[in-house]
Amino acid sequence: MVDPIDIPRILLDAVRLVKSGEIVVFGSSALAFWLESPPQTRDVDIWCEPSERGDIVQAVMGELSWYDEKHGAYVEVWAPETFAAPRDWRSRARTLRYDDFPDATVVVPHPHDVLLAKLERLDESDREHVQRILAEYPLDLASLESLSAKCPQRSGEIEEEGRLQRFEHGIRYLEGVIGQLP
Repeated sequence: MVDPIDIPRILLDAVRLVKSGEIVVFGSSALAFWLESPPQTRDVDIWCEPSERGDIVQAVMGELSWYDEKHGAYVEVWAPETFAAPRDWRSRARTLRYDDFPDATVVVPHPHDVLLAKLERLDESDREHVQRILAEYPLDLASLESLSAKCPQRSGEIEEEGRLQRFEHGIRYLEGVIGQLP
């Protein structure tokens, strides 16, 4: 498991490899930049722009790499469509820059966007993340509806029936959680 305190260092190591372009960190790893008590995570999920820059990160820092063996942490490089968040997620994201690498940026989505992107899966750890996120970044039902309307599952970008059903199930679950908040 990756300790959230290590995630900024891991991303800096990825920036050293990429040197220029953009790295978007998403999933549970992104919460390390927002929450006072972020969860541990299995790995650090990213995508790179341009995408070919992710190849070196995957080769050097991927699962079972020397980096994984040495640091007990690895990076998974994905395609951007893996992060199925509201289309305006960048307007809420944080952008990190490093003096030694002025041509590279790390973009970290807001916890609400991470939360919505997790709704298709919504396993036990994701449900725990829902509680952590809402404890520090409350969300009301009107805001949830506004954000979810901008998700690819509702805008027609994702049409796979199973994914749509899982997303809607996740929305119902989240509405129930929000409805029970004080």
